[in-house]
Amino acid sequence: MATRPVRFFVAAAFKLLLLGLLFLSACAPRITNITPTEGRPGTVVSLAMENLVGWPRVEIAGKIMDWPQLKLIAAAPERKNVPGEELVWIEDKVLQFTIPDLPAADYKVVIHDDKGPPGDLVYSALETTAYIIFPPVWPYVFRSNQTEFMLRVLPAQ
Repeated sequence: MATRPVRFFVAAAFKLLLLGLLFLSACAPRITNITPTEGRPGTVVSLAMENLVGWPRVEIAGKIMDWPQLKLIAAAPERKNVPGEELVWIEDKVLQFTIPDLPAADYKVVIHDDKGPPGDLVYSALETTAYIIFPPVWPYVFRSNQTEFMLRVLPAQ
């Protein structure tokens, strides 16, 4: 008779775990549009994104591009002139980067969505602690902080 409550508890815990994973993954950064999907070195790539809430970094072929090499623009036309540093954390954004000097090939590009400015571990720790104290933002704290896509680099001219 004791197995029925145990089965019920295990089934309920499993369902809560799946629901929690679905809830948390729904807030992961997501690419909604890529323009262009291929280009030569020096081409500017624009990524329309949802849930990009931190300090982005772009990784391609082992090369990391961080804030000074990236451009962040509001997706909303009426906010296009707002500097990237002043965008609201929850709004949709367009992330732009320039294809680095790479040989022609298909590359996996990883967009990292970091907490805090690059290399500032104190800021990152304080920000994470503040978020943990405020439950409504938990889906943005306990989530995947990266997304990726494939980019074809064409031969340089």
